[in-house]
Amino acid sequence: MLVEGPFGLRRCIARDISSRGLFIETWDELPLGSELRVTFSLPDGSWEMTARCVVRHIVDTRIGSEPLRGVGVSFEEIEEDLTDHISVGRRLHA
Repeated sequence: MLVEGPFGLRRCIARDISSRGLFIETWDELPLGSELRVTFSLPDGSWEMTARCVVRHIVDTRIGSEPLRGVGVSFEEIEEDLTDHISVGRRLHA
């Protein structure tokens, strides 16, 4: 997934994708309210979208011995059929 924000363009990992938003693993310190442009696709490459997102939560913790840092974002501009594509993508990774 590609994230464009205040620090430029970064390749990041997306987690917990839903029709309302997603979690982005990143080491960049993105303040609450930051606007991001996020581009991601289904694993098979058959579909790609770019959305405008806003940072709603900041996470900086550890899971066991591993650090976890990132942000929860909400989709602000979204395609109407996104929910169907996300459901398909989640089933492929289940």
